[in-house]
Amino acid sequence: MNNREIVSLVIDELEKRSIIKKNCSTYKNTERILYDYPKLKESIKDRKEQIKEYKKFGLPSKSKSITSFSLSSSKERKDVEDILEQTIRSLTKDIYKTEVVIKFIDRVLDRFKNDPYISIISLYYFEGKTHEQIAEIFDKKKNNSKSIASTTIASNKYRLIKELQKYIFPNDYLYQLLGY
Repeated sequence: MNNREIVSLVIDELEKRSIIKKNCSTYKNTERILYDYPKLKESIKDRKEQIKEYKKFGLPSKSKSITSFSLSSSKERKDVEDILEQTIRSLTKDIYKTEVVIKFIDRVLDRFKNDPYISIISLYYFEGKTHEQIAEIFDKKKNNSKSIASTTIASNKYRLIKELQKYIFPNDYLYQLLGY
């Protein structure tokens, strides 16, 4: 898969899951992706667990009413097996798409690994820390007498999102920048 196909798959998948919205700014959509990034990772674990359960126990069956009776014909068993196979295939495809999205986001974030403030992204969006809490973390890391203001954290977060959006939404960014 080339980069264009990956970006297209990522954008389509994020739109389907309502993580990004067409009428939102690229800045807001970049933030939405970052907020949902940990949930996307968790959804892979959940789907893999769901596949294990389906393989072990089969699909959940509908509850039987008092008046119903079961026809255990081989055709019905085959239909259930086909549905199970389709369900597992569908979940596997969803896992793959989610993994592509996560790898894409990881690659974009990796471009900024040398930025001294890149950890703001994970602290703020993935761990839910406030600007003040992040400033305290930076103060402890720097271990100097001059403390970092929460406004420094906020301005660097803004700067990083502006940079990240160029890689996540290059076409939308150019459209907003140039108006075409």
